[in-house]
Amino acid sequence: MTSVDSYHNMAMEFADLGLRNRGRGDGERALVYFKQALDLELAAITKLDRSDGLAWSILHRSAGTLALDCRQFRLAEQITARALAGDPHPDIVDELRDLWEQIHFQRELDRHGIAVRDDELQLSLSGPEVGNGLAPYDEIYGRVDNTAILITRTAERKSGREFRERGRPAKEIRENYRTLVSVPRQGSFAVTLKFGSPVQGTLPGMFDADLVVDEFMDLLGLLNSSRTKDLLDRIPDPAYLRNFFALAKKIAPDGERVRQVGFIVKSGDKERSVALTTPSSELVVPSPPAVPDADAETVTIRGVLRYADATPGSGDQIRVVDIENNVTHRVQVPTGMMNDIVRPMWDRRVVITGMRRGNVNTLATIDPDDADAGG
Repeated sequence: MTSVDSYHNMAMEFADLGLRNRGRGDGERALVYFKQALDLELAAITKLDRSDGLAWSILHRSAGTLALDCRQFRLAEQITARALAGDPHPDIVDELRDLWEQIHFQRELDRHGIAVRDDELQLSLSGPEVGNGLAPYDEIYGRVDNTAILITRTAERKSGREFRERGRPAKEIRENYRTLVSVPRQGSFAVTLKFGSPVQGTLPGMFDADLVVDEFMDLLGLLNSSRTKDLLDRIPDPAYLRNFFALAKKIAPDGERVRQVGFIVKSGDKERSVALTTPSSELVVPSPPAVPDADAETVTIRGVLRYADATPGSGDQIRVVDIENNVTHRVQVPTGMMNDIVRPMWDRRVVITGMRRGNVNTLATIDPDDADAGG
């Protein structure tokens, strides 16, 4: 009688053949191998002793992934749901949750007939405020703008440049990573971003755009999986780290109007996707170890952003006017926040969280004040 291990090992061999053929661009042959691998993995599950929680979870994760590779979305849902409902092993449960999100993301793309061509980054939204090809302007184009900014910042960081607190990106950055945006596809909820580059090719000292986009996708995947330590390792510079988290919060879903923000990219024979499902309110910027400070206190400031000064020597300071109480708050802005995060909120009601030491307020986060948007 064929054992669990035999079925599983044969499944992995066919899955490897599927991946190799997909990597060569032979999607039809890859699908044949993936289907054979899926049948074998499901056979292994039927032979498994349910008391082995780790093996149960691993085989279901594998079978769910193979069903997704076969584009059998309903079967992938059933396999993954059964694993999640069956008290999965703690070492595998997060991977099963990630798989569940990827299944729903891919199913939505398929349902709307969205295919990604080479060197395209597709941004899609889903949630109560996203209809059939319709979404509030600021919900989608705000995310498009911040995605383009984050990719530019990623290119600057990977090129070894010091964080640019003011001014435009350098000419070579602008030319190598120029973002082009399609009109929304009819009957869908997605827009396409492409990255233009000079006709003569990548300029000296620059990365190919696909490497920058790969880094962007890696970082979003780590963010959505709450792998903060890995993010700190990838972005050791504090200014770039603050900037990444602040922009990512603007891109992430709010959990109510928009419940998922998906990205899918294809370059050559490679295709990968990331579905952001963690609400922006749950994304917290990592802080360095706290230094005891008896004078420091947490502070929340509400008011209208009337002044933002990032001129050299100014110390990057903003002023927030509490009109109701006729009070003006001065707030210091740490490096990485002023140009991309604070300035776009000029003349809007905002809510700031930060630390107060003596008479000095230091910004940690700044968001639109939804509680009083009409003031």
